[in-house]
Amino acid sequence: MSAKERFDQICAEFSKIYWHDSKLLDLHLTKHEETRQYDLRLDLDLIVGFSEGKIERKLQSAFFRDCRILKTDLDLLGVLLCGGDIAAAGCYPDAIELEKGERDKVRQFDLPQTRNPLDECVGFFFEMIHPGGQMIIFARGFELL
Repeated sequence: MSAKERFDQICAEFSKIYWHDSKLLDLHLTKHEETRQYDLRLDLDLIVGFSEGKIERKLQSAFFRDCRILKTDLDLLGVLLCGGDIAAAGCYPDAIELEKGERDKVRQFDLPQTRNPLDECVGFFFEMIHPGGQMIIFARGFELL
């Protein structure tokens, strides 16, 4: 499977999730010294369906493996007051274009690209209910646990 096919598959799986009005409960950034990488886990109260006019929810975790960049602009008071509700989320198979549009710092710094190159990452975007802010994650992998 080519990298583009893998990125498209990751984004297809990510996009199947009903993000709007699901809730962000916790976030955990974990450093793995032996592999020299960070993983991000978002604990969520996800909307998984609708039955008889009621919302069905399930506690799950979104796991972002081998993160390269984590950009957060969360107003934690806003997140608390809005119950952690997510307004929207998206996945971008072309992480380089997303980085260029949102940060454009890779070109400004001479970081070695051999360890975790941005072109091997997928871009993920979370917009919280206003005024909660947003998160942008560049990672090699994603799965829902």
